[in-house]
Amino acid sequence: MAVKKPSRHNQERILFVLMGLIIVGLILSGYFLFVRKILPELSSGKETSTATTASSGVSAMSEDMAAANEFIPQEEAQDLRIFFGLKGSDLLTSELRRVRKRTMLIAQARQIVETLLEGPITGNLYQLFPKGTALRGLFFDAGTFIVDLSREFTALNKLGAAEQTLAVYSLVNSLTELDPKARVKILINGSEPTGDEGHIDLSAPLTRLESLIQN
Repeated sequence: MAVKKPSRHNQERILFVLMGLIIVGLILSGYFLFVRKILPELSSGKETSTATTASSGVSAMSEDMAAANEFIPQEEAQDLRIFFGLKGSDLLTSELRRVRKRTMLIAQARQIVETLLEGPITGNLYQLFPKGTALRGLFFDAGTFIVDLSREFTALNKLGAAEQTLAVYSLVNSLTELDPKARVKILINGSEPTGDEGHIDLSAPLTRLESLIQN
């Protein structure tokens, strides 16, 4: 009895099925390889990149903070006594502020006034100058500091006598730390105040007033 050979059509059909199974197998193998090997590596890479970015951000913040709190070597530093209002009293008290040392008297005086305008950093002290007051110029002539303040300083005239006195002498007493015998002349926006403005006569130079300082 003769064995019937598969027809050409059936052979092609079987081959097509086998090829389909092989392709499906390759797809499944590729999928499992991606899920088990490649995907975890990608996720790990992203986490590392995120951690690196975060670390860089922290490093940048640390550098900014270091710049803001600049260390001044002892030989380049000096302490300034700046007078501010003492809360709960009608007196002035000093706050020590460390700054870079300046050799010229005018540079030291400018440091004092600019630090005074910045305000205190101690909690029990308060700023006496009107908000927005700025230093326009500063000179020293014949034993007198001439300080030119912006027009915002005139807002002081709306305050009481005690507040005006403390504000003016916070400036006078701070500057005369450089020379107790020096006088301080205040100009406002380049002009000399008249004697009838406010509770203090600013038309003449002022001298140090120790009685306003808390001992």
